[in-house]
Amino acid sequence: MLRDWLLGLLYGRSSPRARSHAHGHLPLRAGLHLLLIGIAALAALLTARLVTDTEAAQVSSIPPVPLSGVRAIAPTGESFLRPGVSHGTVESPLRAALATPQVPLRPTNPVAEGETISDSVGRATAAGQDAGYDVRALTDQIDPEEPYVIYEVRGGDTLGEIAETYDTTVDNILLNNAEVVEGDYIPVGQKILVPQGSVHGILYLVGHAETLSGIIDKHLDVTIDDVLNHRPNNLLSGDDIQPGEYILLPNARLKPPPVRSPNGWIITPPPPVSPGRFGLPLASWDFVSDLFGTDRGGGRIHTGIDLALGSQPASSVYAACDGWVSRVEHLTYSYGFYVIVDCGDGWETLYSHFREIIVNWGDSVRKGETILGISGSTGYSTGEHLHFEIRYNGQYLDPANYLNFW
Repeated sequence: MLRDWLLGLLYGRSSPRARSHAHGHLPLRAGLHLLLIGIAALAALLTARLVTDTEAAQVSSIPPVPLSGVRAIAPTGESFLRPGVSHGTVESPLRAALATPQVPLRPTNPVAEGETISDSVGRATAAGQDAGYDVRALTDQIDPEEPYVIYEVRGGDTLGEIAETYDTTVDNILLNNAEVVEGDYIPVGQKILVPQGSVHGILYLVGHAETLSGIIDKHLDVTIDDVLNHRPNNLLSGDDIQPGEYILLPNARLKPPPVRSPNGWIITPPPPVSPGRFGLPLASWDFVSDLFGTDRGGGRIHTGIDLALGSQPASSVYAACDGWVSRVEHLTYSYGFYVIVDCGDGWETLYSHFREIIVNWGDSVRKGETILGISGSTGYSTGEHLHFEIRYNGQYLDPANYLNFW
């Protein structure tokens, strides 16, 4: 009987005799089940508490790391940084770039305690986040070479000695100091702007609201890329120029002062160079005011093309072909003041309505180089313009078939 009762309690089974009295043992079985559940819950709670205490001890044993790959040395209001031991964190892009073995780097002085990280290093760090950034340019951002020095003349100094000291040339010094004349005495104490390095060029002082493209337009033989690629300028783009700072324009030349005609008219720039026998006679014009072939009545047609110059009067008119001046006329009607150039092989070009003719009969001329005269409105003209013709064996041809006027 006792064996049947125990089997029924533990396995839910009972003997035939015990099953007839099962309803009498339900409260006891329920109590034992509750006791077993309570013991299991207590064991789980104690195990969780032990694991939490162990993990907390492990975490607190790791030293704090303020930044990836560096360690703080002066935790004040500013960040003073020097290279330190990495603790397995992601390495900074600046240090990763500097660690590239293929790129030779110029030696730099270590950051001393008390020094702040420079703006150029900050820009370099940000730039280094771009995977395609030129590491050599990055090193010049970190340790830029100044493109110039302001040298104060001392007793016994010569331009040659100053140039040799700063690895430049006397011509380069003279180019950047209009008040200094080679061979003249230079007063002691005078300050001279000296470009550093062997790159010949003009040091330009950036003015307020100036743009790099505007500065380039004032000079010859230099481009925006030349200025940006000269790394001592420390420029990532044209937007980086600042008023009051010098930038070096490598190999640049000053544009010559405006040339004037014999009567004082300013010579305007030449037209763009074009291939072939003919070139444009003007650098620019307002619009085409009359086409070739326009009906003039009585069986007459317009024998050339008219280029309006109302907004740019007194423009320089250039020879449109290589040749010689075969005719010069100063008339007060029809063509007014006009010039004919013999281009050879039966070709001629005609230019009319000048206010001033510069060339003479028999002069040799070069396409896009020789100035024939200054535009005007002489002869039969209702406003300042250039009437331009191309002829072949005396026959009038449409200039627009040979040159692009639009």
